Amino acid sequence: MLEVIVAFLIMFCIAVVCVAFLAIPIMIANARGICGGEKTTIVVLSVLGIFFGLTWVVALILSLVWRGDCLGGDALDKLEKLSKLYKDKVITKSEYEQMKSKLLNK
Repeated sequence: MLEVIVAFLIMFCIAVVCVAFLAIPIMIANARGICGGEKTTIVVLSVLGIFFGLTWVVALILSLVWRGDCLGGDALDKLEKLSKLYKDKVITKSEYEQMKSKLLNK
C-alpha cells in the first residue's frame, strides 16, 4: 500500500512540474501584453506541447517575438494621469494628443 501512495505522489509531482513548465510561454505572453488570436495560438501550442514537444518551443519563441498590443493596467494608468494633466491645464491639447498617441502606439 505504501508503494502505491509513493508512486501516486511521484506521478502527481511530475504532473505539477509539467503543467508549470508548459505554462511558461503563457506567462510570458501575459507579461508582455499579448492578447487576441496571438495569445490563443500561444496557449494552444503550449498545451499541444504535452504531446508534441516542438510545439512548446514554437510557443515559447512566439511569446518572446510577438509584440503585445493590449493595453495593460500600466498604460491605462498613464492615460488617466495624462488626461488629468490636460484637464488641469498643465499640458496643451497638442502635447496631450502627441503623448496619447505615443502611449497607444507602444
